[in-house]
Amino acid sequence: MFVVKQMEKNDVKECVKLLFLCSDELKTVFEDEYIGKEILEKYYKSLESYEGLLVAKAGERVAGFAELNVKEVKRKLPFKDFFMLGFTRGLKARLLLDFFDKKAKKNEVYIRHFCVHPKLNVYDVGRVLLNEIIDFASERRKEVISVWLPVESDVVDLCLEFGFKIKRMLESSFAEKYFGKKYYYLLELRLG
Repeated sequence: MFVVKQMEKNDVKECVKLLFLCSDELKTVFEDEYIGKEILEKYYKSLESYEGLLVAKAGERVAGFAELNVKEVKRKLPFKDFFMLGFTRGLKARLLLDFFDKKAKKNEVYIRHFCVHPKLNVYDVGRVLLNEIIDFASERRKEVISVWLPVESDVVDLCLEFGFKIKRMLESSFAEKYFGKKYYYLLELRLG
């Protein structure tokens, strides 16, 4: 049984570890996983509010994580922390993270990160997380939930099962060069 709740400070380390386990893109962007984890942990621990940061847990263990962007909650990764990677690599990493970071419109929830522990069933954990994301959006009277995902991701099938539609497909040699994947879908779920 998985329970979804808002992230707390004591969940940060495990959530960041999970992000790196699930995301080849993050490993590629940061190049140095140790420093990448340190940067993201510092960022999440510095937040005043964890609104829109959802953690699926099995007991005390983090099974899944979702970071949601909504217009009302301002969150931005600081540039200065990235210089721990060196000036050029840090600037490059910071800019690359913005590539798929869509600003949410007034009526939208944008899923910035969605990950499930690789040893767990993506459908079992993912369904619980997606239900919570839909509740989050409905409570805030949002009309659209959107997410960018690699075409071959299992999460695409899960989203389609929930009624998401493929709004756009991106074929990008830039994404292939820097993230290792050439094809991405922008998926959208209209509520109500």
